[in-house]
Amino acid sequence: MLPDHPPYSQAIPILMAMFDKALLIASLAFPVAGSAQTLRDAAAAAYARNPQLLAAEARGDEVRARRVQADAWLAGPPALSLGQRTDRPLANAGKREFEVEVAAPLWLPGQRGAQQELVAAEAAENELEVVALRLQVAGELRDAIWALRAADAERELAFGRSDSARQLEQEVARRVSAGDLARSDLLLAQGERLAAEAAELEAGNRVAQAMQRYSLLTGFATLPADAEEPRRDAAPTEAAAPDHPRIEAGRRALARAQSNLQAVQGASRDAPELTVQYQRGRDDFDSPTRDNVRVGIRIPFGTEARNRPLVAAANTEIVKAHAELSAAEAAVAAELRDARTGLANAERAAALADQRRAAAAENLRLTRKGFDLGELPLAQLLRAQAQAQEAEAARTLQKTAVALAVARLNQAQGLLP
Repeated sequence: MLPDHPPYSQAIPILMAMFDKALLIASLAFPVAGSAQTLRDAAAAAYARNPQLLAAEARGDEVRARRVQADAWLAGPPALSLGQRTDRPLANAGKREFEVEVAAPLWLPGQRGAQQELVAAEAAENELEVVALRLQVAGELRDAIWALRAADAERELAFGRSDSARQLEQEVARRVSAGDLARSDLLLAQGERLAAEAAELEAGNRVAQAMQRYSLLTGFATLPADAEEPRRDAAPTEAAAPDHPRIEAGRRALARAQSNLQAVQGASRDAPELTVQYQRGRDDFDSPTRDNVRVGIRIPFGTEARNRPLVAAANTEIVKAHAELSAAEAAVAAELRDARTGLANAERAAALADQRRAAAAENLRLTRKGFDLGELPLAQLLRAQAQAQEAEAARTLQKTAVALAVARLNQAQGLLP
């Protein structure tokens, strides 16, 4: 009696999982803008909308289906053959035979175990592929969040500049009416106010563009409250962490390529085929019926023409996986080094921006006092005000740059939000 295939019930969870993936992909066509409560919420939404990540997760279902195939007792599906032989096709006379044959492909020695190891390596590779893609999406999310935060900070600064310019214009107009200032000073103040309003409009456009990028990535219309990440630089060394998702994914890809080579070498020929045939027939109409059973095996030969291309392709995958692993290790180490340097520079620049802001604010205070007393012209006040606004903007943007540098350091270390 031939061994049975695994029951169809094993395939039902796989089909249900694939159906769920299809529903998720279809739902992306109708995104609903919402609010991200936490950074993790925003990351989860971005994961669910990324087509590459969805495809990688679907490949996990494919690997699980291949595991069912590798665990089967037969190397492939069995086949049934039916036949009839007679020398009197139009009459119930003469010689007549009926045949029923079942053919079942068999595993070669060690082939089933090699296939199971290959499927296990593919599952491990797919698991880290998903993590590496999540890290890639997290990097896009971090950049999008801080681009939006920077644009929003610029808009707030532009609004403050416009408000200050309007107040100054009103004050200058009052003093022109009182005869304390010339009309040219009023025109100068009006020009400053118009320039500030134009800058405010441009800043609003940049916010809209940054918000569109963030919304396309996550489907959300607001930033998470905990967007600013803590610094998690546990081991400040130039070497990349060995468990970095990109490096670990490269290692598992290499392991899968090596398992594939072993599977190819273990299957040096096509699967042998076991056949069991039952015959029932007679030699003539009056002859007694006889029954026969035939058991046979079909063994294909392994040839160089068949095996050499398969082995060469498997070796090529190993060489490629080695090269990609080396490139990933070098790239991750460089990104980590650049991220640490970028954070150190951003922190130094933030300290300088604080000093510059303090100096510009003091200069504006003194200049304003001189202008109110009539000792300094309006042009000098406008210059001092512009310097103070520029210093304030630089300080605000530099604080955003420090937060982005921290996020990029976490990204370079392979840490998910």
